[in-house]
Amino acid sequence: MKKGAYGPDDDLVDYILGITFEIWEERGIELIDEYYGPQTVVYALDGITRGSAAMIDGTAAMLVAFPDRLLLGDDVIGKGDCHSGYSSHRVLSPMTNSGDSMFGPATGKQVRIMNMADCVVEEGVIVREWLARDNLALVRQLGFDARDSAKLIKKGHSTELTDWFASETDRLNATQTEAGVSYADVDSQKLLQALWLSGDESLMDSAYHPYAVMHRSPVETISGRNEISTHYGRLRKAFECSAASIDHTAEQPGRNGVDSVAVRWTVAGTHVGDYLGIKATGKPVLIMGVTHRRIVLGRIAVEWTVFDSLGVMAQLL
Repeated sequence: MKKGAYGPDDDLVDYILGITFEIWEERGIELIDEYYGPQTVVYALDGITRGSAAMIDGTAAMLVAFPDRLLLGDDVIGKGDCHSGYSSHRVLSPMTNSGDSMFGPATGKQVRIMNMADCVVEEGVIVREWLARDNLALVRQLGFDARDSAKLIKKGHSTELTDWFASETDRLNATQTEAGVSYADVDSQKLLQALWLSGDESLMDSAYHPYAVMHRSPVETISGRNEISTHYGRLRKAFECSAASIDHTAEQPGRNGVDSVAVRWTVAGTHVGDYLGIKATGKPVLIMGVTHRRIVLGRIAVEWTVFDSLGVMAQLL
């Protein structure tokens, strides 16, 4: 018997916001069985989760560590409907670490993190999800050492996860996504390549307003186009990226020249320079992330970008 309030005939944005509220704010974690299927796969840099039962276990463990956790919908950018749709959901989570977590004993600290979840919805059920977590911001706010926390993630790496890293790297190197996916006057693929591979300053200048703001987490904000360029420059010094792929885009037209865009992307490369205190290892690295952008008159004014930096560190250890 159906227990949740949402189904395949609901508006996609309403559905995503509504089921998140039911599961987290109303603590109806048993509804995961209804909104996710036994074959649902969730991909993240710290692990792959298969099936609603495993998702329920993970949610219950999170609530032990953070019993007051909220998942506040900051934005949903999607297309299609609940019969066949795709959503990109940006979530803010204020919470208190009242119980032990995988990273260590309870600290009693209040934290705020930002996660993004891209979901494929079929007939009112989420069948695939790509989750970009904010784990580095989490452990820093909790006061745990980032390298030690990355080692804990590394210990949990499964064969399935490492095989996924390898297959995704092969996919990126073999078949580059064709340029031509565009929003406003900025080409998504060319911009991704400029940010991670080429460092094309002229393209970045045309893509971003001088006053652009980038949110990497609720505790890391980068202000100004030049500082954003510097941020990506540091990443290019740490990683020599061989391939970059735009894996999905969704666009939400707005009013008065303001649009919202969601981009899920993947880059593959080699660790060639210092990254968060880890010296060059020469190891391969895969980075999967989600970016939301607010486009004002054809250029980026605000960007929210999440990729699991701690999950990247775990690949280097």
